[in-house]
Amino acid sequence: MTINEALHLFKKNVLDGEADAQSIRDLRPVGNISLDQGFEIYHDAYHSKLIGSLAKTYETVAWVLGRDLFHDLCVRYIESQPSVNFHLADYGATFSEYLSNTVRTRGIPFLQDLARFEWMIKEVQSAATPNPLPAENLMEQLRTANFRLGFVEAMRVHQSMHSVLELWNRRKEPAYAYEEINWSQPQSLLIYKKNGTVIPEPIDPIHAEVILKMQQGQSISEALLDFSQSVSAEDNTRLLKTLVKAGVIDDFIPL
Repeated sequence: MTINEALHLFKKNVLDGEADAQSIRDLRPVGNISLDQGFEIYHDAYHSKLIGSLAKTYETVAWVLGRDLFHDLCVRYIESQPSVNFHLADYGATFSEYLSNTVRTRGIPFLQDLARFEWMIKEVQSAATPNPLPAENLMEQLRTANFRLGFVEAMRVHQSMHSVLELWNRRKEPAYAYEEINWSQPQSLLIYKKNGTVIPEPIDPIHAEVILKMQQGQSISEALLDFSQSVSAEDNTRLLKTLVKAGVIDDFIPL
């Protein structure tokens, strides 16, 4: 048996929580426990660490669902999508899609958006420390007729039909408190990191669309083209001031 074959067999038995026939034939336990007991211990530890990682990333989702239901859904998610990454913090990117497809959460319509938002929070927190262009004189440069912008990695734009920010802000309160929150309004957020702190800031829905278009490489003129009838010069200035204040611009290319 090669090392890779042994590793594959070991991983399979850890996921199953018990030794299969090939393992019993080809592997030998260390110490006084059986192979079944050893794999059961590894299986429990594996689940525990992944559930802990999901609970840290999706703190507000766990708050809304309650400890028991969240734990049960995490176990089912892990069984359906085992971790293939050595870094625990990278696990759980598809959790929001999983929540949208399970019947046990269909009575909570905002849950998928909330999970997607919390994953963005994690991504921004994990991103490198931003190194934006200095704010001094940047607004003057942005008065140029047309330009492209580059953005720092520690920035995301979240668009939702549900108001997830207040849910997130109140995640430390008693769990039942989420029922008091008006989460049924559409919301757009600029999520960025400043001085080591992740900040989710409400922004105009059109501004959110413009930023996303510029992230895709469009110039300011191209990004604003579809909104020429609804966006004023004052609106444009307000958007640019928001970006400068947030410290999310790391490149300016005049055209």
